[in-house]
Amino acid sequence: MVKRDFSTAFGRCDESPHLSRSKRLAALHEIPALEPKPSTSGVSYRASPPVPDHVLRKALLILGDPAAQASDWFATLESRAIEAVLDKSPYADAHQLMEGLLRRLEAEQKHEHWTTAFERVVALTYRFEDRTAIAARAMLLTFDKLSGDGAQALAQTSTSASIEHLIAHRLHAIADMAPDKRAAAWGELLMAVERSKACPRAQRLVPMARFIGLLTQTEQRLAALAVVSASRNFVINGGWRDLTDTLLKSVPGSEMATVARAIVHPDQRLHSADMYDAIDAISDRIDGMPQCEARALLEYLIEIVMARGDFAYLTFSPDESAQLLDDLRSTCRRCGFDDLAATMAETLAEVMDEYKGTMMD
Repeated sequence: MVKRDFSTAFGRCDESPHLSRSKRLAALHEIPALEPKPSTSGVSYRASPPVPDHVLRKALLILGDPAAQASDWFATLESRAIEAVLDKSPYADAHQLMEGLLRRLEAEQKHEHWTTAFERVVALTYRFEDRTAIAARAMLLTFDKLSGDGAQALAQTSTSASIEHLIAHRLHAIADMAPDKRAAAWGELLMAVERSKACPRAQRLVPMARFIGLLTQTEQRLAALAVVSASRNFVINGGWRDLTDTLLKSVPGSEMATVARAIVHPDQRLHSADMYDAIDAISDRIDGMPQCEARALLEYLIEIVMARGDFAYLTFSPDESAQLLDDLRSTCRRCGFDDLAATMAETLAEVMDEYKGTMMD
C-alpha cells in the first residue's frame, strides 16, 4: 500500500485566503445599512415619483465629465439644469434628486470618472445643506436661536453621513480591484477628498488610513504620509488619537517612526489638545519600532512636551505636561532606555515643582 503524505491526506493548509480575508476585515468596516425612512404622511405634500435610473445615470455622466473641470462648471447648461432643480424645485422633489444622485454614485463604481463625479456630488451636497436646514427649521413648533442651531446641526449631520457613505462604498470597490491597481485608485480618492473640502476633521480620514493595510508594504509608507499631508486641511480639532493610532498600525514597524515624526512635525501646527492625543497614541506604539529609531523619537517627543524650539507655540498645562512626561518615562522603561527614563524623571520633577509653585500662587 502506498502511503499518502500529510498534505495529500489532510489537505494543504493554504493560509493566504484566510490572511487576505483577515486583512480585509481589519481594513474595511462594514458599511452601515440605510434604515427605512419614517413616513412623512401629513407633514408635506406627496413628492413626485422617484427619479428614474436613466435620468440619474445621465446626471452623473454630466457631473463626471472631465471637460467640465473648470471652476465655472456650473455655468454649463446641463449643470445649470441640475442646479436649478436642487435650488428652486419643491424641497421634496429636490431631496429625491439629491438622494438619487448619492445612491446612484454609490452603486456606479465602474463609472469611468468616478472621482470627478464624487467631487461634484459632494459640492452639490454641501450646497443642498442650506435647504435641508431650512426644511428642518420649518418642522419646528417653536423656532428660536437654540432650535435653529439644532436644525443646522441636523443638516450638517446629514451631509457628513452622505459623504462618509460615498467614501466607504468607494473603498470597498477599491478593495475588490487587483492589488496592483489599489494604490492608484486610493490615491485618486484621497486627492478628490482633499479638493472637495470633504475632510474637515481627523475622523473623516480614519477609514482612508485603515485601508492602507490592503496596499503592498512598499506602498504603505507613502500612503500614510499622504494622509498626514491631507490632514493639514482640517478645520475642526479632535480625533487625532484614532487617526495617529490607525496610521501607525497601517505601516511596517520599520516605517512607524517616520510616520510618527511626520504627524508631530511643526509644519502640521497641531493644536495643543491634538498634539497631546497624537503623542499619547505614538507612545503606545513605540514598542513596535526599531530601538535606535524609538529612542530618537522619544527624545524628540520630550522636546515637544517641553514646548521648546519650533514647538514653543504649544500651551500644555503643567498637569498635561506632567502626564505626558510620566507616560513617556514609562515607555522608556518598557523599551529598556533606563538612562533616558532617569533624565525624564528629573524633568518631570522640575515640572511638578513648577506646578506646585503655580498652585501655591
